[in-house]
Amino acid sequence: MFEKNSPLSGIRVLSYGGIWAGRVASLLLAEQGAEVIEVNRPGYASSQASPLLGREKTSIEIDLKTSHGRSEVHRLALGAHIVIDNLGANRALKFGIGYEQIVESNKQVIYASIPGFGKGDPMENVPAWEGTIGAATGLFTNIPALGKLLGTPPKFTSLPMGSALAGVHASIACTLAFYHRLNTGIGQRLEVSLADSVISAMAIHAMDIEERPARYDMPPIDKVMTEVAFPVIRDLSDQLSSEHWSAINAYLERFRNPLVGNYKCADGRLLFVHATEHISQTRSCLQSLGLLDRLIADGMVLASPYAVSSNGNNLCDSASMAPHWRKRLARDITSCFATKPADHWEALLRAAKVPATVVRTTQEWLCQQTLRDAEIVAYVDDPNMGKTWQPGRIVSIEGIKIKSRSLTSSRLGVAGQSWQSAEIPISPIKIHDSSSGILHGVKVLDFSNIIAGPVSGRVLAEFGANVTRVEAPSSVAGPRMTLWFGVDVNQGKRSLILDLKTAEGQGILSRLIQSADVVLHNSLDETAASLGLSHDQLAAINPNIVSCQVSAWGGPLGGRFKNDPAWDPVLQAASGITTRYGTLEQPVHHGNPSTVDFITGYSAALGIAQALVARRLGQGGSHVQTSLAMGAQLIQFPFMVDAESVISSPEPSDQNMPGYGAHYRLYKAKRGWAFFACRIGDLERIRTALDAKDATDAALAEAIVSSDLVQLQERIAGIEMASIVAVRTLEDLRSENTYEENSFRSIDTGQGIGRFARARDPDGRLVIQPLPTWYRLERTPIAKLTPAPYPGADSRAILQELGMAELTIAELFDKGIVRDTWPMLNPQRSP
Repeated sequence: MFEKNSPLSGIRVLSYGGIWAGRVASLLLAEQGAEVIEVNRPGYASSQASPLLGREKTSIEIDLKTSHGRSEVHRLALGAHIVIDNLGANRALKFGIGYEQIVESNKQVIYASIPGFGKGDPMENVPAWEGTIGAATGLFTNIPALGKLLGTPPKFTSLPMGSALAGVHASIACTLAFYHRLNTGIGQRLEVSLADSVISAMAIHAMDIEERPARYDMPPIDKVMTEVAFPVIRDLSDQLSSEHWSAINAYLERFRNPLVGNYKCADGRLLFVHATEHISQTRSCLQSLGLLDRLIADGMVLASPYAVSSNGNNLCDSASMAPHWRKRLARDITSCFATKPADHWEALLRAAKVPATVVRTTQEWLCQQTLRDAEIVAYVDDPNMGKTWQPGRIVSIEGIKIKSRSLTSSRLGVAGQSWQSAEIPISPIKIHDSSSGILHGVKVLDFSNIIAGPVSGRVLAEFGANVTRVEAPSSVAGPRMTLWFGVDVNQGKRSLILDLKTAEGQGILSRLIQSADVVLHNSLDETAASLGLSHDQLAAINPNIVSCQVSAWGGPLGGRFKNDPAWDPVLQAASGITTRYGTLEQPVHHGNPSTVDFITGYSAALGIAQALVARRLGQGGSHVQTSLAMGAQLIQFPFMVDAESVISSPEPSDQNMPGYGAHYRLYKAKRGWAFFACRIGDLERIRTALDAKDATDAALAEAIVSSDLVQLQERIAGIEMASIVAVRTLEDLRSENTYEENSFRSIDTGQGIGRFARARDPDGRLVIQPLPTWYRLERTPIAKLTPAPYPGADSRAILQELGMAELTIAELFDKGIVRDTWPMLNPQRSP
């Protein structure tokens, strides 16, 4: 039995800067076998996340302020395939190790810069603390569930979404830029900013659709209230008493979806359940609780979530459910859960394939033996912190010739460190037309649904792949999950409706797979096998296929929970995100689907890109796996290490905490909210600059509230790494940076955070959506994608491309094996 290579064996990565985003990017490359040398400054302080961010790498301390240190880094850069610069705006250039200096001697280098704000952004030179990024991108205003509706004060979050997402995006861009280099022999410079990366996960919050159906309003409140009453409430929010807010919350409670939320169980623990707008999960949940028959007997129905009823009694349509039915359903479910402990209900519902979990803290998550058995949580013996439990490998890849390697701890480099991996022979196979995208000619079959899987397929489309969605003849999930979310995640794709449960459908599937490069799905194992989508089945047809499965609970070793379904909010509740954003007694949902779904989808796209690189290097096809469980850990990576001697710091928790302390928090300024950040050692200088009584939270708050933002910025301008920025909303960004479709030229045009394009969807409605500015590649720019198609819009054309006769195609349509729409959609195809 020969030892398999790692997917990225032989690829050399040099990373410098020591900031989170760059460390995440290089970690994701190191996990697949790239040789990573990480340069840190002398005396670089360890943190709770160090055993995770440093694993699989060689760490060396180099003083870039010395000529010897700079020459050492330059020497290493000359032998690197990929250089990751996370030093901050223009600092590498000042040290003589920027792209311009490196490329003179390393013509084929892939050079990735990860700034806080993109080049040309008015905030380009603002010190980019994680909270600064959150304030500037709508994270503190649009993630809170009712923040946009009620105009409540911004809510601080400790999740490092900017660094986590930018790290994944930078790793994707580096991998695909290297793939382009393998094909052309050409290197390039690229940029991934933290601010734009946050927007990449806020797209569904950020998009705006003209005349959207009322069923997509969340919560489903009458438009008289949302368009007349609530704007008044927002204007008067500072003047409302606690009695006013109690009345408002009591009104909103009428619209709470009873099939999504936290319920107290007999042992006092909370159970989170998510069984809405999904026929089978709604049925199974209510059957497991013994409620379904009684509810139906009393007048409710279990109908398609696409069925529009004036009776308000459809259990699968939460948006149109009448208030008295909501109240009845919530009362019955509450009473039922109160009879037994949370562990009992979790086991019972999961056995019935209902997404549910006991609400847990991150510490409880890390200590679960079932997760450790699956290596969702893995053991690593760290040289500095000893025995640690931390997230397992985020993405796992295995094929006939390759396999992701086992986790190892960080290694300490030595003076004069050299590259240990053998040089990869790179012989271009053709001159590539970069205007068509790096993945031009790569065919992708996307069988996934909802968000995480389709996000992955959209990324491949952004890089030029030909992506075809293959959809079932009908959907058990509701229109919000398929069509509404699909407006964003299915851009740039074509759509085929195909019944894979028929012999004819399997025959067409086989023909599609023969010419495909990538197959993507998010089916459970038994479902995938029944549809012919398991990796073994696919590889039997096409040995060079790269297949990818996105599951909810799968780990590197699978695990007992791998065939349990779940959604983004379930993993938030399970992994400690909701208790971190709220408390264990009052957990708070951290936005949907921005937190877990998107980073999981991006991780899957990364795994596919890495598998394509391995295939290009002669390693054949392979199977890629990741899950929401892995994504939930990656998005909160600073808190995901349990060690014998962990170095932890106080962590803000609950909705009333404005930040980490006086040096790093939300403050109210004279004309709105602002986020202030500085080094804790500079607080006395800040006190002097602001003429505050002392350096406490209260004194700084008093000084800040009486000043305009511009005045505050001018006063602290001379203090290095100090910044104060306005808290923005996604609506602010959209109003400032929206382009008409015909006036838009390329991703690199425009100023400010994010770019939005206004265009018409297939229905003729105006849609405003973010453009993928999170990837900025110098030689292979990202193209604007076509609008998401309706299910089945391209079915006939795809069959014609397979060379099928028109008579045969007509017969397939007559039998319902192939369709050009879903039958539950109305003639205008709008649910």
